[in-house]
Amino acid sequence: MSDFTFLEQVATRIRENRTKLKDVEDELATVNFRIHEIPLKSPTESTFAKMTGQDYHDATTDLETAKEKLSSQKEDLSTKIKEDKTTFITEFTSPELVIPLEPNPKIADGKTVFHFKNNTTFTNILAILGELLGLTPPILVKGVMFSASEIAIDVTDEYEAKQKFLSTMNEVQKTLSIKRN
Repeated sequence: MSDFTFLEQVATRIRENRTKLKDVEDELATVNFRIHEIPLKSPTESTFAKMTGQDYHDATTDLETAKEKLSSQKEDLSTKIKEDKTTFITEFTSPELVIPLEPNPKIADGKTVFHFKNNTTFTNILAILGELLGLTPPILVKGVMFSASEIAIDVTDEYEAKQKFLSTMNEVQKTLSIKRN
């Protein structure tokens, strides 16, 4: 059984690993710049050190080691992100997906609004889902608005709202299934 709590954890990992990946990529760019810079500065620095009676430390080896470590971290994070995105899509498109909605929706402003149980919010699910669908949160698909705390449907009849919700979820799941392949 797939559930939103698990999906939220996967989505959180994706977002956290992306932040780490960006940091690693920034650090790797700095290391690559410094490696590129060494041959340009080395003759001057070593001559100056010798002339002033100091030891010259060639940082090339240290930087190459750092580059290898950062490259490995980048690859590991990229793999984890890819695996988690695949898991997210697989779980979200599962026919066993359980969405924890309160059973009694509210009718307000010409909409039927289903809140998530226990006032739970699913910010990370919404962010990753939006990204995969090419939309920005809140996500509006065929009159159904998905937000972090609720799902609002542009009809006032509860039965019609449920039909519209199921139809829209089917469309979203089909779209995500295509992205998996």
